[in-house]
Amino acid sequence: PIPGPPRVEGQWKRLGAAADMWAMVCLRGLLVAGLAGLLPAASAASDPSAANASYRTLFFNQTLDHFAPPSAAAPRWQHRYLLNDEYWDGRGELQNGCKGPILLYTGNEGDITGFWSSNGFMVNVLAPKWGGLLVFPEERYYGESLPFGEASFTAENLVYLTTEQVLEDYVELVASLKKSLGAENCPVVAFGGSYGGTLTTLLRTAYPATVVGGLAASAPVGYYDVEGWESHGVDTYTWSDIVTRDYAEADPSCMDAIHAASAAVNEAPTDEVVEAFHVCDAAALGPSSQSDLFAYALESLPQLDYPYAVGGLPAWPVNASCSVLVQAYASGASSSLVFAAASITKLALDIDDSGACLEAMEGPGGIPGDGPGPGNWGYQSCTETLHEFSTREDGVRNYTFDYVASGVHPCNALFNSTVTPDTAALTRRFGGYKIGDGEAGVTNMIWSNGRLDPWSGGGFLTPVPDATSNHWVLLDKGAHHLDLRGPHPDDPEEVTNARALEEEIIWGWIEAASRS
Repeated sequence: PIPGPPRVEGQWKRLGAAADMWAMVCLRGLLVAGLAGLLPAASAASDPSAANASYRTLFFNQTLDHFAPPSAAAPRWQHRYLLNDEYWDGRGELQNGCKGPILLYTGNEGDITGFWSSNGFMVNVLAPKWGGLLVFPEERYYGESLPFGEASFTAENLVYLTTEQVLEDYVELVASLKKSLGAENCPVVAFGGSYGGTLTTLLRTAYPATVVGGLAASAPVGYYDVEGWESHGVDTYTWSDIVTRDYAEADPSCMDAIHAASAAVNEAPTDEVVEAFHVCDAAALGPSSQSDLFAYALESLPQLDYPYAVGGLPAWPVNASCSVLVQAYASGASSSLVFAAASITKLALDIDDSGACLEAMEGPGGIPGDGPGPGNWGYQSCTETLHEFSTREDGVRNYTFDYVASGVHPCNALFNSTVTPDTAALTRRFGGYKIGDGEAGVTNMIWSNGRLDPWSGGGFLTPVPDATSNHWVLLDKGAHHLDLRGPHPDDPEEVTNARALEEEIIWGWIEAASRS
């Protein structure tokens, strides 16, 4: 998972000796111009790429265990979903009499309201044009969709958190809605980003009668198919290599500046680093070094490297961060580098100097892209979504994945030795690269990826000859599922063209389904 919309506020903290004061004063001015000046002029509420329509919050009496024998006494729970039917008024009536298509977002690891706001393409563009019904179900065990309430995150109760159960939730909800709304003949198209894109891919793969097609943006399905890595040009370093490439392309000196800043943070007195980063104690800086939190922030930014301001991040935040780091590096002062590292970390992770300090959290120092941890996504990592990622010594940090040390041991400690990571589970059940390679019989899919996004390394990138019903979109300047966001004046032309192509393809699926 990636951090939410960040912002930076705060005052300069003295970190070095008196001899460094002039360099610090100069750098502070550069950072004020470079970071504070790069903050968005408009608020997130006025972001044209964000969803601009309202929704109703509803709850569905969902089955707890879809794979248990059917029983009237089967346990159920309250499954939250968001619904908007203001455009589903007949303006998009289809040939078969359906009022309009159903546009389904396959909710992933987080509060579903956040995914609503980041899916302006569905909400602002497609639903009004097509007269579509918008349905956004929340992934079980996230947000308010807690099968056991506050007791949902015990090892005993988390056993129902699997990708297969999540997919069944969406199948059951769609079937119920179509029946209750008299929409049995209405085609459903799935949309998803990141793990949500994986869910869209797997939903179309396993339940083609439920959805007529899907747009899976930044879906890293291939990262779960380790045996297929070599034949697809992927290895344990792919994710982190993309991160390194992004910074190197932003500025040829950026990686040198990152290494120097990391060294400066590691060598600085701990109490000064704790104060500069506005964390609660040394543990919050990371488990292996004082620069773990800084590296974690740097790894998050390429995923959010959008061409316009989002939340509190400036446009092109990787470039903005490199500019600040390179200036600090040129100053030659260690204290300048520490201050620059802290400023970027607080910007990326939404740490506000005027607010509460940051407590220790899972992620820093661990598997790139996140891995085992307490709670929902940590549990999924300990069962079926563990990423076998490492980093090179010349990257943002040095990390070597080890199945036992990185997966088995922490998972045993977190969940009382009740689960063991199965890195081949999703591929064994659904097909992995065979889906994108055209060997699983999957049709009517769009897989879109952005070259700036480290998750694109596990995406389906190569078109299959003669696979006319599947489509591949690769954005040279795209970050994490940029095309799912709504149109923005600062969008690169390639993103505008991609959305137009996606719209044309999806409408073709809808028309074909309404004629069958």
